[in-house]
Amino acid sequence: MSSTNAMKRVSYGYVSHTEQAIIEELTREEKRMQAVIYVRPGCQKCRHTLAKLSRVMQVQTITADADDYERFCKLGYQSFPVVTVYKANGTHETWCDLRVDKIKQYTEVKS
Repeated sequence: MSSTNAMKRVSYGYVSHTEQAIIEELTREEKRMQAVIYVRPGCQKCRHTLAKLSRVMQVQTITADADDYERFCKLGYQSFPVVTVYKANGTHETWCDLRVDKIKQYTEVKS
């Protein structure tokens, strides 16, 4: 007896092919990198960083306000954008300014 909607046994029980596809997509989503970029209005370096990183990962953009400026100064950041990339393995990396080396690290395809 063959059925196109047969249940499949996985580690946590039986699921349909549709459920399996949804679970696999959600699992891939969890393993993707994401970035949070604090930008300053009119900042060309911010626009460039945002354009490059948004091609390869989900990016959330936050326009920095006076409190953000003060907080970043206290942390030693001297220019915008301030970028934090959250990696799939649970770690993160933060930098400020236009860092072409860092952008390339995340955007270039490794062969």
